[in-house]
Amino acid sequence: MKLWLKIIMVMSAFGILYISFTRAGLEKVNDDEQYDRLRNISISYQQKETGNWQCYKLPESRILSNNPIYFLKKIRDNLWIQFSRNPIDKSRITLLVADKKISETITLYKKENNNRFLKENMDEAVKKIESAQKIIDQLNQKDLEVKKIKQKIDQTNAFYQYIIERISLNKEISKCDE
Repeated sequence: MKLWLKIIMVMSAFGILYISFTRAGLEKVNDDEQYDRLRNISISYQQKETGNWQCYKLPESRILSNNPIYFLKKIRDNLWIQFSRNPIDKSRITLLVADKKISETITLYKKENNNRFLKENMDEAVKKIESAQKIIDQLNQKDLEVKKIKQKIDQTNAFYQYIIERISLNKEISKCDE
């Protein structure tokens, strides 16, 4: 058998395996996100409108954007969003991916605050939030689950504005006192 054919077969096998693991992971992540088991990092932020301090819970992110295999994580995250069948689940997973991006941004900022990946991560997170907002806007606004996600998007927008401002001003980002 020719070498190029063997390479194509091996690459196809790895692709199928990767997609299978991604689909299986999506079910687990969707379940965990629905029951709030993924968000372990609490970051304090101040709401602009009220001046009140709040805690925002972020998921952990182990592979950061400065890692050479990060592209695999990005592919997986995009597949999670594409494989989500229900629009509510799709918006929930999109929010989770956005929060992972901000979590990565905060981690990179604390490690080395002049990192070139910071702006890219923040921009991607904001785009994901906008995408989740578009999905929710197309659904019945009277649905209780839609209302909950819409409220979460509003809270997320306020949190992101605070974080982006803190990073641009080179100020500290603090965890909540628990």
